[in-house]
Amino acid sequence: MKEILLNNGAREIHLPAVFSDETSARLELSRAREILEKLGAQTVSLEVCAGSYADGAVSDFCAGAGFPVNRILPLSAASPVLGGAHITAVAGARVKFARTPRGDAAAMYSDGSFEYCRTFGIVSDVDRSKPFEHTMDNLVRIEDALGLFGFSYNDIARTWFYNDDILAWYPEFNRARTSFYGERKIFDSLLPASTGIGAPNPHGALITSGAIALRKIGEGEVFEVESPLQCGAPKYGSSFSRAVEIDTPASRRVMVSGTASIEPGGATAFVGDIEKQVALTMRVISAILESRKMSLSDTVRAIVYCLRPEFYGEFLRQFGGANIAHIPSHSTVCRSDLLFEVELEAAAAK
Repeated sequence: MKEILLNNGAREIHLPAVFSDETSARLELSRAREILEKLGAQTVSLEVCAGSYADGAVSDFCAGAGFPVNRILPLSAASPVLGGAHITAVAGARVKFARTPRGDAAAMYSDGSFEYCRTFGIVSDVDRSKPFEHTMDNLVRIEDALGLFGFSYNDIARTWFYNDDILAWYPEFNRARTSFYGERKIFDSLLPASTGIGAPNPHGALITSGAIALRKIGEGEVFEVESPLQCGAPKYGSSFSRAVEIDTPASRRVMVSGTASIEPGGATAFVGDIEKQVALTMRVISAILESRKMSLSDTVRAIVYCLRPEFYGEFLRQFGGANIAHIPSHSTVCRSDLLFEVELEAAAAK
C-alpha cells in the first residue's frame, strides 16, 4: 500500500494486488477491502488487468458501489498468467459518485486545493467497423462523465485508452483524438499525459478508456513535464504529453505516460531485445522522475505491460528490488516492434 498526502489532511490510498487465478484474486481483493475498511477509505476507482477467472472476485468487491471500474483482458491464456488490480481510494475527504444516462460512472472529491474527478471503463456502442466515429464517441462519453460534476475535457490531466487490436487501427485512433483535441482547443492548454495500449475488453468495444481531471480551487499547480531522454509524442503523431505534475501545498505527484523503448528522435530502440528494452524504458522513466527530484522508490502506482507474459520476468530480474508498486498486464504495445511498456505515478511529500 502507498499513500499520497493531499491537502487538508486528505490522503489518496493506492493498493496494488497481483493475482493469477480465481483463488488468489478473491484473496487479494478481500484483503484490500479489509485494509480500506480499517482506514475508513472510500474506493474511487478500480483497474483490473486479468482474465475471466477474476470476474467473481471483482463483482464481489464492487457489490453495491458506485465507483468507476476499468476492465481489460489478457491477450491470451499463455503462461505465466499475468493479472492484477489497482485500487485507488481516498481517506479524509468525502467522495461523490454519479452516472450518465448512458451508464458511465465518475467519482469526485476535494482536498481544498483541487477538486478531482475520475472516470473509467468508458466504452462506446458505435459500430466497431467505424473506428474514427467510435473513437470520437468514446471521447465525448469521457467528457459527459466528467461533466456530471461540472468538469470539461480541458480539465483532464491524464487519460487511458485500451484499444482492442491496436496495431490494426492506431493511426485512425490518433487521427480522431487529434481532431477532437483540436476542436476542444486542448493543444492550447494542458496536453494530458496518457497511455495507449492494446487490450481486449469484456464489452467487445474498440476502446475502454478513463481519465482524471482537476479543477483548482485553492493553492496548487498542474503542468506538463518533459522527458529528458525522449522527444515529445506529438512529433510522431500521438497527442499526449510525456508526464504531468500535480503540486499541492502538501505534496508533489508526477504522472508518467505509458513509456517504452523509444529513442530521442522517436524511433524504436533495441528491436527484438527485451533485456535492453526494459532497461531503456526504466531509464527514461527514471530520468523524468529525477528531473523532478524523485526516484523509482517514490512510485505509488504503476502498470507493467508485456507483449509476452514471460517478459515480466525480465522486469522483475532488473527491477524487482526497486520497491516499485505495480501490477502486470499481458498486452500489446502501440508498435509491432515494442515488447514492453510501463506507466507510472510517483509522489513525494513537501
